[in-house]
Amino acid sequence: MDKNKILEKIGLTKNESAIYLALLEMGTSNISEISEKTSIHRPLIYKALPALLDKKLVTKTQKLKSVVFGAEPPNRLETLFDDLKIDFFEILPDLEDAYASSEKRPKIRFLEGKDGTKRIFDDVVRSLKKGDTFYRYSSNKNGQEKKDKYVPRIYQKMRDKKRLQREVITNVQTAKNKRPSLDRFTKVLPPDFGPFEHNVTEIIYGDKVAFIDYNSETCMTIESKRIAEFQKQIFKTFYKKI
Repeated sequence: MDKNKILEKIGLTKNESAIYLALLEMGTSNISEISEKTSIHRPLIYKALPALLDKKLVTKTQKLKSVVFGAEPPNRLETLFDDLKIDFFEILPDLEDAYASSEKRPKIRFLEGKDGTKRIFDDVVRSLKKGDTFYRYSSNKNGQEKKDKYVPRIYQKMRDKKRLQREVITNVQTAKNKRPSLDRFTKVLPPDFGPFEHNVTEIIYGDKVAFIDYNSETCMTIESKRIAEFQKQIFKTFYKKI
């Protein structure tokens, strides 16, 4: 195994590693001898030595009229490694807190145009498993279907192949325009709730909630297990009451 790479992994630079390993072999040496052994230019050696001295891997000694340097025993590297582990475990809780915080934070995505809407429907059938159920509010104006314009061609085929169940709350006209399906359970919003023709669809699936506004051809997905479960519970309660 490459000794230089191991030393670099515990915090030494490439030049620091080369200088320390050279001093282990040579014993006490001056700058010129270190440069000759390592092929590192003298200015770079002068730059690297303070860090090696600070890490207590190298000693500095005045010898007659010149300054020489020597390597400390290799077990000093073990101490350096232990220091690194201590520093790591000190910051680990902060790293874990940051990770947990990002996991809890909902992921929101905005999409535009017909392609954006198609990507929502595509995500529904691709992300759900066989036999899963998704929940949908459909408030289409005048009961108009959006399939040809906003739904990808493969949507219905993948939905049926996976036998995805869906529970739908919609208005009277949209319900009339839908053909019977064994995988779809539809309930109509009673007239006393007022007109349900906002031309907006909400889909609750997996850990996501999607909103599609056909008026502006914009849509949004919120990926959050808590929010999806919250919306799902509201839908199921409302569905039972209708």
